[in-house]
Amino acid sequence: MNIIPKVALVHDLSGYGRVSLTEGLPILSAMGIEACPLPTAVLSTHTYKFEGYTFCDLTEEMPKIIDHWKTLGLHFDAIYSGYMGSKKQIEILENFIEDFGKDSLVVVDPVLGDATLCEDGLYSERMLELTENMKQLVKKADIITPNLTETCLLLDEEYPKGYLNNSQIKEYLEKLSKLGIDKIAITSIMTSENSMCVAVYDNGKYYKVDCGFVNRPFHGTGDVFTSVLTGACLKGYSFIEASDIAVGFCKKAIRETMKHPQMQVENGVLFEPVLAEYFSKKEFETYHIEI
Repeated sequence: MNIIPKVALVHDLSGYGRVSLTEGLPILSAMGIEACPLPTAVLSTHTYKFEGYTFCDLTEEMPKIIDHWKTLGLHFDAIYSGYMGSKKQIEILENFIEDFGKDSLVVVDPVLGDATLCEDGLYSERMLELTENMKQLVKKADIITPNLTETCLLLDEEYPKGYLNNSQIKEYLEKLSKLGIDKIAITSIMTSENSMCVAVYDNGKYYKVDCGFVNRPFHGTGDVFTSVLTGACLKGYSFIEASDIAVGFCKKAIRETMKHPQMQVENGVLFEPVLAEYFSKKEFETYHIEI
């Protein structure tokens, strides 16, 4: 038994730009959870809009770290993965889940990219290259948190045009659930010109969680959302409650960011000022409706 919940975070580490481990580590720690990184790569910055960044591939180190953890007899209450740099890394993660995930909550954020951020609106070569392996990885998960682009890639469907209605949202969730996944949160779904939601599936029930809408991108919010969601699930909240808590935290971080118009998109969201105040709350707001 772990004294406090222990999570293995399988993510990259970017020295500058809030994303991946630099978000997951502080957020989970603030929630009273021990965060144990299994880094996939070390970069000087993340790769969105920054040029000339350095990249240190840790594929060969990952099995060595895992083998050492085996000798220590470590147990993880959750395994939470994000950006995977190659097919080989996905294979290593699958083996890690087989060895360590039997009694653990397995959360997979199937990071493939976002077509809405591509200049030509098309899927990148990297998205397509890793999609088949990612399809197999998500089948090992208890929870997945794709954005709409990643949902379409996992389902071999074209990215939809226009806004999504309730029946379209339920259809995407139902199709993903047929991959054998009981809990799904699809992020960044536009339902009207000024409305965005997270679509949630929980063992046959369907929900929309209202995100509000600000007409500009916020880099790294997917990692923030899934980190808070994972932590809330480990703290005993139901999946839909955890989704509300995660959306609420993202909203607060975005509001904090909007106070500083000089903040560039690539700098991420100012979640740090929100940490202590948000997770000291005893009750959280509700943003979801059942559909």
